[in-house]
Amino acid sequence: MDKIANVIIWVIIIQGIFLGFTYIFSKKSKSNANKILGFFLLAFVFEALSSDFVPYNYVGNYLVGDYFGIPEVKLFFPALFLNYILEKLDQVLAYKNYLRFNYLFAILIFCLTPLNIVLHLTLNTSIREILGVEITDRLFMMSQYAAFVLTVAAFIISIVETYRYRKMAQNEFTDFGMLQINWLWQFIFILFPIILLWGLELAYIISGGTGPSDFLSITWIFVFIFLYFFSFKAYRNPNLFQHVPLSAQKEIGVRNNRKENHPCTEENSTKIISEMEKQQFYLNEELTLHSFANEINMSARLISSCINKNMGHNFNEWVNNYRVEKALQIIKSDEKNMLSIEGIGSDSGFKSRSAMYAAFKKKLGHSPGYYRKN
Repeated sequence: MDKIANVIIWVIIIQGIFLGFTYIFSKKSKSNANKILGFFLLAFVFEALSSDFVPYNYVGNYLVGDYFGIPEVKLFFPALFLNYILEKLDQVLAYKNYLRFNYLFAILIFCLTPLNIVLHLTLNTSIREILGVEITDRLFMMSQYAAFVLTVAAFIISIVETYRYRKMAQNEFTDFGMLQINWLWQFIFILFPIILLWGLELAYIISGGTGPSDFLSITWIFVFIFLYFFSFKAYRNPNLFQHVPLSAQKEIGVRNNRKENHPCTEENSTKIISEMEKQQFYLNEELTLHSFANEINMSARLISSCINKNMGHNFNEWVNNYRVEKALQIIKSDEKNMLSIEGIGSDSGFKSRSAMYAAFKKKLGHSPGYYRKN
């Protein structure tokens, strides 16, 4: 059984390496987000190799398993993870200094290994022998605690920023499929059990535990599931390799951030509804709040305020309700069921089948097929 387990482990590690390099060097769609994601995966793989699965302890007479005998990469986890999320949300600049601190700290700890090698080659000694076991152990554990704290912080920031973006998107876009919000949520929360088990392992060490705990083995199980999750997603969703940042769907131009001089009056609301119904802007799959605002020559913020206040919906829900009504008209007129659901959705303004089904479920509680004539 141990041999079979080792084979499975090495297959997963090799697969993780292949997937990481694919994200980094894909010529089909180069992007900063893909490169960051590739390095994040390789950091996971390298940690697996350096922590438990290296089949040797020495290179010559250099002790690989010594403190800082091999590069310590844990501190790159929070930096790369958060950088990827912020890259997709187009919020990197807002956290530029925080990310810079993360990377500098990670590089500083990483560089202790080359220092260790230089000491070994020139003075036949090591950091542990110079500082002593107790101080070196404390330094090493401090880096572990710092990596964990920074990872928790990155996890929280990612949730806050993704949720904030989701709320913004609901008021500006009409198709969540193109925003890849679900993919980001999955990417964030699949790391939660790994972070939890990592914290339990550190708590075990702090409480005086010695040697690897059961938490460590379970943690690596989740790490391997994580790597397989990426493999599955990459296979099922080739668009993951395409650089389509979430913010790229926004209209080009400067957002109007000034306060509105005109409140949302009944006249404004009437104009918004009238223009939408008369011109049927909802049939445009690429419709956004800003493109609609340009069409009817009204402030995007004012339109959003009127929709939220007087119609009880955000922009996404409001537009999709029109699309649902249009789709119902087409379905009822298609007495012989000659049209496909996908075709009906496209003719109604839905960009994807999933967006259409989600809108129907939300508004009517049933799928489009429920309303077909038998």
